[in-house]
Amino acid sequence: MPLEPLKIKTMLLTAAREIADHVDILTDLDCALGDGDHGTTMKKLTQVMFDQIEPWNETTNLKDGLESLTDALEDVSGGSAGPLFAAFVYGMAEAAESDAPTTDDFIKQILLGAYDEFFTTSKAVIGDKTMMDAIAPATEVIRNSTTDMKTTLEEAARAARSGSDNTAGMLAKYGRARYIGDRCLGHKDPGSVTFAYFYEGLATGYFV
Repeated sequence: MPLEPLKIKTMLLTAAREIADHVDILTDLDCALGDGDHGTTMKKLTQVMFDQIEPWNETTNLKDGLESLTDALEDVSGGSAGPLFAAFVYGMAEAAESDAPTTDDFIKQILLGAYDEFFTTSKAVIGDKTMMDAIAPATEVIRNSTTDMKTTLEEAARAARSGSDNTAGMLAKYGRARYIGDRCLGHKDPGSVTFAYFYEGLATGYFV
């Protein structure tokens, strides 16, 4: 199928809505590990996504749209979550080649690009109790999948959720949580939970 800007629009808006609908949970998680501002930051970031993406239409150049979204996200203040989320979207923009042969190819390349930029920015790996604990397993599913995109995104969402759940048993190596030692055990990393919601939203939005 040809590149479908409206499908990408729906996926990203659904992902943003999934995060925005759970900001109270994200705040509670961050209160246990940090300064409690993660939910507030994600509320601001997702509002930017709504504002920037809603005007997209069937003629939108997706690379241009994602670049504009990145610029707007970079202007949002709110601790480390803001720059990291912006880096993820920047990676999508950098990888957004409009000559992708199909929408599914485009989806794959922007999500792989998002991982590459995020890793370059964060340096975190699985086990550090960060956003990467959700992003990395989801990305591996996407990178190695040989099945259809519907199944791929569902599997990626499950991998992200499982990776996020696993952070409850980890000691933190980044952020404020690294200063509280064993007290962070039993609490999931809020950034990883954010990306579990993000990938779940992408999977849901693909079918709309």
